[in-house]
Amino acid sequence: MSQAAKVGAFFLIALVLAGILIWKIEDLNLGRAPGRGISVQFDDVAGLKEKSDVRMAGVLVGKVAKIRLVGGKAVVDLELTRDVALREGASASIQSLGMLGDKYVELIPGPVAAAALQEGATLKGEAPVSFDQITKLARDIEVDIRDITSNLKTSLGGALGEERLTGIVDNVLILSQELRKILESNRANIDATTANFKEFSTQMTTLVDRIDKLVASNSGNVTDSISNAKQLTAKLQTTVDNMNAITGRIAEGQGTVGQLVQSDETSKNLNEALVAVKEGVDSLSGAMTKVKKWNLDLGLRAEYLTNHDKGQGFFSVDLAKVGESRFYRLELSSEPFGVRRDTSTITTTTYPDGHTETVRQDQAEFKDSIAISAEVGYRLGNWVGRAGVIQNSGGAGIDYMTLKDRLRFSAEMWDIGGEDGLNPHAKLSGRYYFSPSVFFIGGWDDLLNTKANRDSLFVGAGVRWGDDDMKYLAGAVY
Repeated sequence: MSQAAKVGAFFLIALVLAGILIWKIEDLNLGRAPGRGISVQFDDVAGLKEKSDVRMAGVLVGKVAKIRLVGGKAVVDLELTRDVALREGASASIQSLGMLGDKYVELIPGPVAAAALQEGATLKGEAPVSFDQITKLARDIEVDIRDITSNLKTSLGGALGEERLTGIVDNVLILSQELRKILESNRANIDATTANFKEFSTQMTTLVDRIDKLVASNSGNVTDSISNAKQLTAKLQTTVDNMNAITGRIAEGQGTVGQLVQSDETSKNLNEALVAVKEGVDSLSGAMTKVKKWNLDLGLRAEYLTNHDKGQGFFSVDLAKVGESRFYRLELSSEPFGVRRDTSTITTTTYPDGHTETVRQDQAEFKDSIAISAEVGYRLGNWVGRAGVIQNSGGAGIDYMTLKDRLRFSAEMWDIGGEDGLNPHAKLSGRYYFSPSVFFIGGWDDLLNTKANRDSLFVGAGVRWGDDDMKYLAGAVY
């Protein structure tokens, strides 16, 4: 088996394994009945995409089939692949796998005693708290703390604060004088109240005598109770001592809380720290926004040249900014015929009579190699134009997309120079996607060199991973 055939066989095996992996990961519905479908209405589905997971109690039970806009609300159609019991009162919410993980729909089945949910019912969905809301809350907290510390400094600091404290002391003095006047004007009532207390004291003495008799008859129990009361009092005294020590340290400006209350410098540092936290949150939000502006597509396909019984493998990477029509493509491919290498052998022979003869022998051999393509493309409607390096030579191509990009027709031309009198390498192909990731391809390769027997019909298949698929694979790994 030639090296090119070995490379083709390797890519075919890799294609089969990749197809099996995509089959398992995407849970394709080829050959089996679709699951149960329900709909959920949300006010906001930011971050949720089609093919996102549907889970119940953390267990995968389906996928997001479609997201549509109805009456200003987002309606999400779910396809449940498992038989789950949903009852009246069931609801749904949008959750995340970790802090930066993908969004998914979490189903809440409803009360146990409720009736089963009718087919075609629409559930009420609850959107999660967004990252922007959390950032706004942190900013509001920072503003409130700054206002509190500023007000404390304004109220109690400097000459104005000293004046206010003096005013409070004066008010207390006036209050005590007013209380004295009230007591003098109500002396008679106070004397009557004192007499009542004396009578109450006499009654309390009688009650105490009765209690003494009762205690004497239950001295053992009373002793134990008094002992417990003493222990409790000792513990309370220890607690009070600790509180006095803590408040004393705070009043002296010791410790973090003491410095926060007493030190203007600490208050300033706290404000600066809150500002730094806000700037860090804004920087993280900006970095995440920049990452989301690029889409990455990976492709792997194999082609079989029927006229030459040779295989060719391709690995491609497409990179494009979100919302832009321009894209960049890098592709590696095997060379089915190898790369030509010209060698020359010079032989010099010396004969007995002394003269010499030199013979030059030119040879051409083909060695296996990898071809590199690097193109820049631009899409306008259903048409795509691209140009750059195609399989180690300058070239260009044009594509036509139809059926929502599931069917693609392509024409390419490169190797314009053409060695050994060959015409440029031209290729016509058609590609059809049976799913967003699996496609078949076929066409006519090197059609301008039929006389040199270089042309061939070809068939093949491949897989692609879009930006959403790469995120899903990353989430499955971690």
